[in-house]
Amino acid sequence: MPTRFTLTIPIKPKVKGRPRAGKHGFYTDKSTREYEAAVESAYIASGGPRFVGEVQVTATFHKDHIDVTIIEATETSNLRGDLDNYVKALLDGLNGAAFLDDSQVVNIKAFKR
Repeated sequence: MPTRFTLTIPIKPKVKGRPRAGKHGFYTDKSTREYEAAVESAYIASGGPRFVGEVQVTATFHKDHIDVTIIEATETSNLRGDLDNYVKALLDGLNGAAFLDDSQVVNIKAFKR
């Protein structure tokens, strides 16, 4: 049976800030860096395992916390690239055509095969 780990991250969900341009190139804003560090700290504090192979992640965003389940994948993919980037490009392409704005999307199931 694949390894499975579930946790609740007790912080308010936040969207990733857009990259900012500075005099030395692009950077991630402080608020986003702090949020990502808080998510990482919550996972480490939970005692969750470090998965090595491909995984399936299920996340439910609530107004004051995030429920996350990570399971070792039973299938593999030949596609390169981050799944979230494939999804973002798809939603941006559908934005204005299939829906007024991609903020209307409340559920996504995505797979790389």
